[in-house]
Amino acid sequence: MNALKFKPQGMRLRHGHWLLFWFSLSVIVILFLCTYIFYLRDKEMLIPLLTLVFGVFYFLHQQNLEKARFFKELVTEFNRRYDTQNNKLLGILENSKPLDQKQRQDLIDYFNLCAEEYLFYEAGYIDHRVWDAWYNGMKQFGRDHRVSELWQQEIQTNSYYGFVFPNA
Repeated sequence: MNALKFKPQGMRLRHGHWLLFWFSLSVIVILFLCTYIFYLRDKEMLIPLLTLVFGVFYFLHQQNLEKARFFKELVTEFNRRYDTQNNKLLGILENSKPLDQKQRQDLIDYFNLCAEEYLFYEAGYIDHRVWDAWYNGMKQFGRDHRVSELWQQEIQTNSYYGFVFPNA
């Protein structure tokens, strides 16, 4: 099973169109209800109604901002963790000797990081463009037969949330 087969919609960081849509819809609803209330009902309902509509709009906007913050935190944390592993991992690729125990553990730590990234990607918290870039980076390690062999041993543990490490 290829990990790229599933592409959740992910974070919609370009939410300006949706905000404009909701704002326009809100204005239309307000105008309709204001006309109805103003001409047919008690005018005292106008302020609470306007407050409700703009309150919902504000809530949706804040929710989008919070999603963007969470996305940034995830990407920053995953990149920080990868940066701490990067030199060790590149050292493994530059060396063609059999893996020692330390190198095996470094690769297992990397597999765990990749699986965690995949878990958040599948849950829709990581944008598919970010995941594609990370996955392409994983491919350089998947081309190394020693890494592939270790992955084949590790996948037997069923502890990688359904993640499949690339072999090309």
